Order: sequence, then structure tokens, then C-alpha cells
Amino acid sequence: MEDWGRILGGIRATGRSLEAGEALFRDGDEARAVFQVERGRIRLGRHGATLHLAKTGSLLAESALFASHYACDAVADRPSRVKVFPKAAVLLYLRAHPDLNLAFSAALAREVQRLRAGQEIMRLPGARDRVVAWLTLLGAAETAVTLDQPLSAIASEIGLTHEALYRTLAALVKDGRLERPEKRSFRLK
Repeated sequence: MEDWGRILGGIRATGRSLEAGEALFRDGDEARAVFQVERGRIRLGRHGATLHLAKTGSLLAESALFASHYACDAVADRPSRVKVFPKAAVLLYLRAHPDLNLAFSAALAREVQRLRAGQEIMRLPGARDRVVAWLTLLGAAETAVTLDQPLSAIASEIGLTHEALYRTLAALVKDGRLERPEKRSFRLK
């Protein structure tokens, strides 16, 4: 997860709390800000289809910096709180601080890379391939990784039922391909 506070910390942000089902913005609204999820989850969607789930720590509506209007709806999936960074202030700040502008660009590039890798994982045909690819992406081939979310959430991210994920993890352990040093920790062998 990126340290957006380090990158955008010099910008005066406001906070906004949202109830479950409350819109942060709607498709076609004037693009006035980018947001960081402080807690909760914001569902980005269009015409009823979910495009992205922005979780705690995530930045969202980054494209608003270069658009006149938002291109989707952003609705709180559960009670949530966001930091609101005004678009004009972000652009002015990034222009004035080239080093932070580069850090911002690098963080966005890493996010694009992570999302592309996630798409490729979803294209893999079998549960075992998806789980191994996902664990490799997290770095479990080099060191033990500890999850910061429930396995059921991970299952959804990689297109599996939680039962299929549990069975696959158990099979990888049984085959000697996976170690579980702690309940939520994993290391590929």
C-alpha cells in the first residue's frame, strides 16, 4: 500500500464521513477532488457494474486531476471516511514539488502494475495457478507474507469462492509447496 500521506501530506485536506450507500460523487459530477479512503470501502461503478473497490488507504478518482467530470459513481460500500484533496491544490502542489510529483507518478505506476497483474491472475484457468500467482505477486516466494485482510476477501479478489481458496491452500501445504508459519502467514517453497 502506498504512503499517500507522505506524498500528499503538504496539501490541506478535509474529511468526509459517508454512510453505507451514500454517494461520494456521481458519474458526470464536476471533478473537484481526489480522495483517500481513511476507513471503510468505496465502490466505483458505472451502470450497476463494479469497476473497482477502493479500500482503506487507497487513493481514488486520480483521473479527476485531468478530467472535467467524474466518469463513474463512487458509493460507500459500508460506513466510510475519506480525505478530500481539492483538485486545484493537488495540481499546484505537484507542480511546485517535482520530487513529490515523481513520487506520485511512481505510486500510480505501481498501482497500474498491480492492477494489471491482478487481471492476469483472474485469467488463469485453475484455482491452484491463481493462488500460486497471487502469493508470488505478494512476495511469498521470497519471504513469508502476512495478510492484512480475511481470506474470504482474497478469494473474491482472485475470482474464487472462499471454499475453493481454503481447499487450494490446504492442498499446497499437503504437497509441501506452501508453509504457513502463522494462521495468516504464507511462504511458497
